[in-house]
Amino acid sequence: MKLSMIPVLSAALAAVLAPSALAGGREPGSLLIYPVHRSGGYFTVVSVTNTNLVPANQLSLGGTTAAHFQYVNVDPNPYNPFRPYGCSTFDRVEILTPADTLSVLTTCHNASGPQQEGYLVVAAEDPRAFHVPWSHNWLLGSEFVVNGSGGVYSIEAVALQSPVAAGQPTDLNTNSKYDFDNAEYQPLPDVLYIDSFVALGGSQLALINFTGEPEDVNTVLFSVWNNYEFPLSVTLQFNCWFDQPLTRISNLFSESFLQGTPHDPRELDLNCNGTSDLMNGWAQIQSIGVRMPGGASVSSDGAMLGALTCGVISAINGGRLLAESRTKQSNGSFRYR
Repeated sequence: MKLSMIPVLSAALAAVLAPSALAGGREPGSLLIYPVHRSGGYFTVVSVTNTNLVPANQLSLGGTTAAHFQYVNVDPNPYNPFRPYGCSTFDRVEILTPADTLSVLTTCHNASGPQQEGYLVVAAEDPRAFHVPWSHNWLLGSEFVVNGSGGVYSIEAVALQSPVAAGQPTDLNTNSKYDFDNAEYQPLPDVLYIDSFVALGGSQLALINFTGEPEDVNTVLFSVWNNYEFPLSVTLQFNCWFDQPLTRISNLFSESFLQGTPHDPRELDLNCNGTSDLMNGWAQIQSIGVRMPGGASVSSDGAMLGALTCGVISAINGGRLLAESRTKQSNGSFRYR
């Protein structure tokens, strides 16, 4: 091997083995998004950790930050679970000292109310000011939820970094929003993926719309393939947030429907007899337009985040974030109080 090649190969190997390449994107950020919370009659524990270890002293806050919790609680619509009547926000602020971790039961931490649910945004703020979001790329988070039958699942929070210089305000355009535009915070994915689902698993899908206002309607295209690469599709309209069984989104996610499609007769064989026992597949989720309730267009493509969760009874095949495309959507935002 020529000596001149050694630096090139060493640099290439270093790039492959760099921690950022192995982290899978799960790095600390300045803003955390929890795809689901259940409060008041439910049991959800939310944890936030400040990984900044710089000690505070009489002259400096060190790695201290404020954490602004904003619980988005839906006003459910009994006639259409995908179109809640509204979403309201309850907020409170906690101080995280260097190396601090905080865990809260949302029933106590959120506004009191019967069986509230929705999603949660936690943003780093300057602890010396009132509601001034700032760049503090040191936050990590996760949650675990106990369902009605005692089943437990856990989900990591989505951490978004800010490209703004550390310790500086992030609301660059002073619009009282966290803008996911790669200027204030990282952009959101353009396409989401359910890497796999089991039709009889009782999985639910939680999905958040981040383009426009909570009342604006996002039309979503689900492109679905079964275990024989047989293509299917369905569209859904929702506003703000929902967490519903896949089978309520469409019957094409059901065992009975997938049994009637061309499928692999040997896949997901549970008793090793060479015959398939359960139907499964995967799905791609993409916004195809956001509009106001009156019909006026907000955007031809909206920004979303979500997770697979578990229902009131089932605790199977849930508790994971949706996979994300490399292509990003820069029109997402969240209005802070």
